[in-house]
Amino acid sequence: MKKIYSFVAFILLAVGIASAQCTIDQNSTDLFNPNPDNVPCAEVGVAYDQTLQFHVPVSRDITIVGQAVTVFIDSVILNTVTGLPAGLNWSANPVGPLYLPDAHGCGKTFGTTTAAVGNYPISFDGRIYMHGSAFGFTVDTSFIIDQLIQQEYGKTFSIDVIAQGAVCHGGTGINDFNNELNTAISVYPNPSNGIFEFRLNAGGRVAGDLNVIDVTGRIVHTTKVDVMGLYNSTINLSQFAKGLYTIQLKTANGFASKSISVE
Repeated sequence: MKKIYSFVAFILLAVGIASAQCTIDQNSTDLFNPNPDNVPCAEVGVAYDQTLQFHVPVSRDITIVGQAVTVFIDSVILNTVTGLPAGLNWSANPVGPLYLPDAHGCGKTFGTTTAAVGNYPISFDGRIYMHGSAFGFTVDTSFIIDQLIQQEYGKTFSIDVIAQGAVCHGGTGINDFNNELNTAISVYPNPSNGIFEFRLNAGGRVAGDLNVIDVTGRIVHTTKVDVMGLYNSTINLSQFAKGLYTIQLKTANGFASKSISVE
């Protein structure tokens, strides 16, 4: 009898896994579809079932120190997706974690959330490995997946959890790129030997975190900012390795970022 129960349990598990698998659209050429602006809201207590198509490009134009550089993708490692509201799950097809150039795949977010109403930033846990050339030098590097998403769409992914029957509205949140804020900040000299001057010239109050992020996605420097109008700060990265960094100002009304180079 135990063997029969075990067999039935195995069949139910297999059916559950199959039903959680999405169908790949081989004709999709978008990096992600839907993009971060068009992710449906999740209603508390209501079943959620959404598919995200993705395509690994062969090459890509990325921004390095303010200039567009063409790089060629070697591989993508996608381990999992983190930050989903409570009650929601994620499955990928194919399961990965390795995806090669020109590969198609999809991810499925499903379940019934019990999370509090609010915005939940989603992070793709993995890296994109690439090579190319820039400024006369060979570039053989990698980026966290969220960095490429941010460059492509100006924001990363998130899911809005709303009350049952509420209207799903888009809006500027902490996970959205704020173009006005980005225009108000500058960093100089760039490149430099590691000492940079950060300048913010905003028309109103700006409060948030000023972070410096290396190419691995690690925050190597952070400062709390709460100012009105003009603000200047010296950022010293001379003790860190030479290379590319991102200076990011993250506020409740969105974030702004600039690429810098330590030589």
